[in-house]
Amino acid sequence: MRYLVVGSGPAGICAAEEIRKKDPESPITMVTADPYPACSPVMLTYWVSGRHPEERLYFRDIALWAKDHQVTLRCGVKATAVDVHRRVVTLSPGEEIAYDRLLIATGAAPLIPPIPGIRAKGVFAFRTLTDADGILTSRRDLEQVCIMGGGFIGIKLACHLRERGLKVLVIEKEPRLASRIFDQRASEIVKEQLSMHGLSVETGAGITEIANRDGWVSGVRLEDGRMFSAQILVVAVGVRPNAPFLDASLAATGGGIPVDERMETPLPHVFAAGDVATTRDSLTSAPFNNAVWPAATRQGNVAGANMAGGRRTYVHNFSLNAMNLYGLQVASAGHPCERQENDIRVFQEERGMDYRKVVLKSGVLIGFILIGDTSRAGLFLSRMKRRDIVTDPAELFAGSRFSGLPPYRGFRHGTLWPQTANRFRM
Repeated sequence: MRYLVVGSGPAGICAAEEIRKKDPESPITMVTADPYPACSPVMLTYWVSGRHPEERLYFRDIALWAKDHQVTLRCGVKATAVDVHRRVVTLSPGEEIAYDRLLIATGAAPLIPPIPGIRAKGVFAFRTLTDADGILTSRRDLEQVCIMGGGFIGIKLACHLRERGLKVLVIEKEPRLASRIFDQRASEIVKEQLSMHGLSVETGAGITEIANRDGWVSGVRLEDGRMFSAQILVVAVGVRPNAPFLDASLAATGGGIPVDERMETPLPHVFAAGDVATTRDSLTSAPFNNAVWPAATRQGNVAGANMAGGRRTYVHNFSLNAMNLYGLQVASAGHPCERQENDIRVFQEERGMDYRKVVLKSGVLIGFILIGDTSRAGLFLSRMKRRDIVTDPAELFAGSRFSGLPPYRGFRHGTLWPQTANRFRM
């Protein structure tokens, strides 16, 4: 059996490891366009803070790993086409490499919006070590950084750049930060926490123009006409699955490669995993590009096992994020629905900077947000995975520091029945 893995991120690495567990003899070839294989984009924000050495960016010692797992590693090589009839992949030098089982794990590429001035010097994406190094070294007089995008990565990057003593402005076009994982109230709490620690945050206002001086970024103009100074602009508005070498007819909505629960694509003997794959949300069954590190590793494990003849399936596929914002713990999973509708019920509880929210669909927990006290995150995740019916939502909040309500107090019409000094929202 000839195994070919395209991509050297967590999905590709984990897949190769699973293959080797089940098949100790057959050849495995890994090709990657990445000059820094096994480099963790998750750790880049920490490296930017100056608190972590470069060696901590790598989740495998790639040379030693390739030797130990008998993987032929080819770096700086792009896949340009796949011929599923002949079972060959064309590489950027023009050569062809044959396979019996193919894994596409090419990750995602950053979205760069076509804004006037976007090609000015000092505009960076934030996906690779080259990007991160450019942000820190391109301007010796660097004092002001603007981050376009207030998602998970944008928020973390802003905090770590602030640790270096830089002035940081975050601009998010949506009305709230991290709209895929936060509701409006969670966004407000996070925004307040960031402001308390010296970061500037603007929501509900997109960038319409990037000003420059002598070819370098000098500022950004918002939709409402306001102008903000900046020496560096980091574009962190999202990513798109990176598979331009495949037939466009294969791509799902959003450009990802659709896979089943075994991580198999519609193409024979071809698998996909990680940010490039479009899976099914296990809570709603909707098509879903789960572009986070834990999902990539689990998908890679499943794909590798099945490429080597296994019968493993990928389960518990939903968004999951956690962060520490200057001591404020934040955890979010599933769907942060803003309001109740049809069979969706929303329950919220709040005290100061502490905020908790659960979302039920037909009695099943499909989402939660925890800010401050995140001690129930593990319990909530287990209930989501088991798809338990929640008959009394009050039980989900019992047992933590918010549990001071009398036993006869519970939920009514989707909100905790108000009493004491707490503020409760519907």
